[in-house]
Amino acid sequence: MINDSLLDRWLCPLLLLPILLLCGCDSQQAGDETVMLRMGHVYEVNSPTHTYGTEFLSERLRAKTDHLDVTVYPASQLGSESELLEQLVAGEIDLVISGPSFLGMWHPPIGVLDAAFVSRDLDHMLEIARSDEMAPEWEALRKKYDVRVLDTWAYGSRHVTSNVPIRHPNDLKSFRLRSPAARIFQASGEALGASPMPISFSEVYLALQQGIADGQENPVPVIKSMGFHEVQECLNLTGHIQSSLQILVNERKWKRLTADQQKALLESIQELGNEVYAGLIKDEKRLIDEWRVDGTMQIVEDVDVDAFRQRCRDYFSKGFAFSDVYNRITAERSQEDDE
Repeated sequence: MINDSLLDRWLCPLLLLPILLLCGCDSQQAGDETVMLRMGHVYEVNSPTHTYGTEFLSERLRAKTDHLDVTVYPASQLGSESELLEQLVAGEIDLVISGPSFLGMWHPPIGVLDAAFVSRDLDHMLEIARSDEMAPEWEALRKKYDVRVLDTWAYGSRHVTSNVPIRHPNDLKSFRLRSPAARIFQASGEALGASPMPISFSEVYLALQQGIADGQENPVPVIKSMGFHEVQECLNLTGHIQSSLQILVNERKWKRLTADQQKALLESIQELGNEVYAGLIKDEKRLIDEWRVDGTMQIVEDVDVDAFRQRCRDYFSKGFAFSDVYNRITAERSQEDDE
């Protein structure tokens, strides 16, 4: 006769076995599930940021791993740049693209990247963004807001458009220059000699058409994608800001990814950043050449860039949270130019 104690020793493992097997299956399935990320940005679907970059992020990730994917929401579908950053910090969205001027409202030293004439070209801008000079600022952003910078992408060289040629800072006296509302962009407009106006990006075309603003400033591919060439006569090659964008991830989400998932995401973003850069360079050259030939816009090439540069360096040399960094970077650049 089997006593109760012996029966318990036989039956308990048998009863637990199906439960353990089910738990094991669930654990395995959970590990195999694809992690879905959500990315938001404000750039139009025909902008280089999307057409060369974020449009292909999901495809690039799926080529590297079966366990990570992303849905991209361009063109302010999830909110303005400020709203997207707030959602990122709150963990309501996983990835966001933003620029130094907006990030500078959170951590002011980052704004140096959008200060006029801090960098000589896009290559120099990317070098600065990825340098030891900026590394502590990205780390400070991560510690303060739980937001990690995965990479910096080029947005393009910003040029002023107008209905009359702009060759010298004096030409911008009383000129109503539409610039993004962030303080650094407004300050850069003042540094150039203009009267900056903070008009919403979606309303710029109408403001130019109706004469509310005298001009605006953006990279050439953006000017084309937004149709500003239809309501402005002159493209003045000021190249005053070498614009960048930071690809940001919520730090808590990042830490929940496996090492392989982190690697796939980082590699995909860096690869697409290179393609965005190449696309920008190609598009700017092609558009300027086309407009020069067909007369879409007057290409004003004899801009006194040195006069604009000196005015901006004097303006930003003191009084800003990043003035010391600005002075160091521009001093290094001057030494390189002299060599």
